[in-house]
Amino acid sequence: MTSVPIRKRAAIALVGYGVLALFGLAYSLLKRSNHALTTTQQLILSGVAVAPLVLALLWEHLKGVKVGQVEITWNEVTPPLEFELSSQIQDLEASVTVALSEAIRAAVGNNQLKLLAINLRSAPYWWSTRLYLLAALAEEYTYIERLVVVEQDAARVFVGMAAPAGMRKALAKRFPDLERVFRQLQQSVFNWPDFASQAENIINQWSNQPLFASDAQGAAALVPEKAVRQLTTSANLKEWLPRALEAESRQWSGEKPSLSLYAKILSCTVPYVPLLNGQRLEKVVNRGELAAKLASSVVS
Repeated sequence: MTSVPIRKRAAIALVGYGVLALFGLAYSLLKRSNHALTTTQQLILSGVAVAPLVLALLWEHLKGVKVGQVEITWNEVTPPLEFELSSQIQDLEASVTVALSEAIRAAVGNNQLKLLAINLRSAPYWWSTRLYLLAALAEEYTYIERLVVVEQDAARVFVGMAAPAGMRKALAKRFPDLERVFRQLQQSVFNWPDFASQAENIINQWSNQPLFASDAQGAAALVPEKAVRQLTTSANLKEWLPRALEAESRQWSGEKPSLSLYAKILSCTVPYVPLLNGQRLEKVVNRGELAAKLASSVVS
């Protein structure tokens, strides 16, 4: 049996202690944060934070493992894309419809719903006012983590994605009156019995209540929503969200998951990685979930 040199053993131990130190640092930061996480959730997120480093250290050995032994099904790491809520909000003309009410209630309180898709379509269709409303509602009343923007209808050409808070902040900076109106409406429904009812009432008022606009002299005036909206294209969305819009992606032509593809996904810097076939969005991978499952497979 070949003995391992003392220096090599020391280097391995040093790296191991380094991983433990990073784990401890991540756990400490989570403990000090204001997020209401349980101890178990904090430990899991700390493990996810160091998982890419563990994979990098073990990568040479991992390549020697049969793919079938560490294969992860897409369903385990690709949250479904929900389109219904966004399209119902954009299409709303008067009071909340039954379909929209059902979509709201399906989204509010559903901690499994992480991705909401927005299709800009082939011709200008989305209003800037409704984009802001959707982002604000997603941030305030749901567990949605990314708004995924595509265009050209069924072609689903990927434009980018943004956290609801990031999109809302950027749009509020561009259209400050929208944030003011939303806050006022939110105050008016504060005592409503549940979040779904609050969200419904905000949408009702938003589509019927005049919004603020500035005239040529800079004075604020109340005007209908259609008078302040801007029809949205991918070009002006990128202009409005210069830092909030995440465009990083990886190519995938439908082949079976492999270690090579896993490595490409893990090399991304965004938490959710779009898989594109050309320009078409096929799936969105939860990078942290993938790293955790790969690390678990290696340990097993």
